Formats: sequence, C-alpha cells, structure tokens
Amino acid sequence: MRREHSIADRLRGTVRKYYLPRRHTAFLVSIISLLGVRPLVGDTGAGPAIYSTVIMLVLMVALYTIQVDELLGDRDVLLKQRKKRGVLGWVLAIIAITLRIAIIIEPTHLLETAGAISWLVFFGFVTLTELRGVLKQKTITRESISMSVSVYLLLGLTWGLFYILLYDFQPHAFSFGSAPAPPVQEIIPVLTYFSLTTLATVGYGDITPVTLQARYAAVSEGIAGQFYLAILVARLVGMQMSQSASSDAETGTKDSDT
Repeated sequence: MRREHSIADRLRGTVRKYYLPRRHTAFLVSIISLLGVRPLVGDTGAGPAIYSTVIMLVLMVALYTIQVDELLGDRDVLLKQRKKRGVLGWVLAIIAITLRIAIIIEPTHLLETAGAISWLVFFGFVTLTELRGVLKQKTITRESISMSVSVYLLLGLTWGLFYILLYDFQPHAFSFGSAPAPPVQEIIPVLTYFSLTTLATVGYGDITPVTLQARYAAVSEGIAGQFYLAILVARLVGMQMSQSASSDAETGTKDSDT
C-alpha cells in the first residue's frame, strides 16, 4: 500500500514539475490535434473511435488547465473560486463524456442533440475560464502566448458547436452553394471549418448563412474575433512596454549603485 502511494506521489510530483509549467502549451497542442485529426481520420473504420479518444484527451487537458492558475489577489477567495470552477468543470465534463459514450453505443438523434449541447456548454465554460486567465496576465511568456492562441481557437470551436446545433434545429440555416448539403455525420468538421473562417473573417463564400439566426451568429463571431485580436495585441504591446520600462529602470538603478 505504501509503495502504491509512493508511486502515485512520484507520478503526481513529476506531472507538477514538468507538465504544470507547460500546461497552456499542452492545451494548445491538444486543440490543434483535435482540429487536425477529424479531416485525417474521416468518418469510417476506426475514425470515430480515434476522434472520440482525442476529444477525451482535450477534455482532460482542459480540466487540468482550468483548475490550476496563479493565485494573484486574496488567496482564500481565489481558492474558493478555483474549487467551484473545478467542481463545475468536472460536472460538465462527466455529462459530456457520458453522452458521448451513449452516442457511440446507441446513436440516436436525441442523444446527439443532447451531446452537442453538453459539449457546447463545456467548451463555452472552458473558453470563458481561459479568457479570464488571459486578462489576468501581467507579463509576456510562452505560456501566456499559448493561452491567448488557445482562447482564439476555442472561440472558433465553441461557435462551431453552436452552428452544429443550429443546423440540427434548422436544416436550411446554411447554403452550401452548388454542392449538396453534407450528410449529418460529416457536418461537424464542415461547420467547424465555417466557424474558423468566419472567426478569421476570411469569407471564402462556399458556405453562407441563410436564416436570420445563422446570419447574426456569423456576424457576432466575426466581430468577436476582430475585437479579441485588437484587444489582445494592444494588451501584449502594453505588457511588453511595461516590461521594457521595468527592465530599463532596474538597469539604471544598478548602474547608479555601481
């Protein structure tokens, strides 16, 4: 028993030592993997199982990432907030995982709709938590940059899940041009692609929102993406100038002392 505890303690210590300082970079890599795996594995054979595995990996990395942050401020209050955030994250994750497994075992339209809603809520929660972390950053580091990029991609994923739900309730919400509407099992990567191009305001025009709800959702995403980039760049520049000024002040103090 003691040996098992010792191994668990060592594993926990190793994770905290090597993973904890790089958790936002790991989260960014997991998001990129999620975006890249689906078009590569497809929807036949082992594709759905591989994609589900990557989803679970992203979920676990997201849970760990949002439960660990810097305690800047009132420690007691922040610890309570962290505990509430962790409990809420686990509840949403368990619901999402349960529905995902149920869909794999016995896929039905009702389960797929409920699963899409659960994943939308979970990713929305993670996005807001990570955005909060970005706004709290005081210095520019590799981790803060990874966190900033993660939030940008999470915005695209979250809006993509919303479009998938909208398409489920309004099958004619989007026009796919001269191409026929994709099958239901292929709509996830297609509308995720549409979401990311809308977020980046690329606007290829191959997919167009038709209904009023779809149009306003697309416009809102485009505006949110541009505002996020503008605010992020301004904040990063401000932090860099502040760091440079602090460094110059310290250098000047040392020179005057010598």
